[in-house]
Amino acid sequence: MKKLIPIVAFLAIVGFISQAEAQQTSDTCGMSVTVSVGVSVSVTDEPLAFGSVNTTESGVSTSGCTVTNDGTAQNDYKLKITDKPATWSVEETTDAPGWNEFRLLGLFTSSTTPGLTVNDFSTSDDIVKASIETSADADAYAISAEDASVKGYDCTATAVRKLWFRFDAPSGTDLTDTQWITVTVFAYQG
Repeated sequence: MKKLIPIVAFLAIVGFISQAEAQQTSDTCGMSVTVSVGVSVSVTDEPLAFGSVNTTESGVSTSGCTVTNDGTAQNDYKLKITDKPATWSVEETTDAPGWNEFRLLGLFTSSTTPGLTVNDFSTSDDIVKASIETSADADAYAISAEDASVKGYDCTATAVRKLWFRFDAPSGTDLTDTQWITVTVFAYQG
């Protein structure tokens, strides 16, 4: 009987521990978090110059400006003409610019040295407008054959793009000294 008491006591302790584990319960703790990102853009290497462009002709900027995503969000870009000579209007279609009328086209590209030609720009997809901000995409403000990593959309933080412009001169003008045009680059989370 003396051997039986320790065995019964041992089994009772094991049974008690097993029963304690069987009664264990759990629950979860849910949580939510919103990570704030900043949309921001920096444009450098400007002002750009076209030099002298004859009436009815086109010229490409002698260099491109550098567009950098200096925020923490993935940026897409929009372009808009936000300042121009007071007596000039902006031709926003593929029609030839008329008297005191000009057209401006833009391209995000990998090119960092002069070498773009007038023909690299598409007169329909690359027109920068004054009436509305126009978004860059696979075709707009882009050379179709180039990789998405140089275009004006899906630009990750610290991504750098080069932005070139083509100027289509008026058919005639009363302004013959140097004129200034401003394009604003808008960054947004696409």
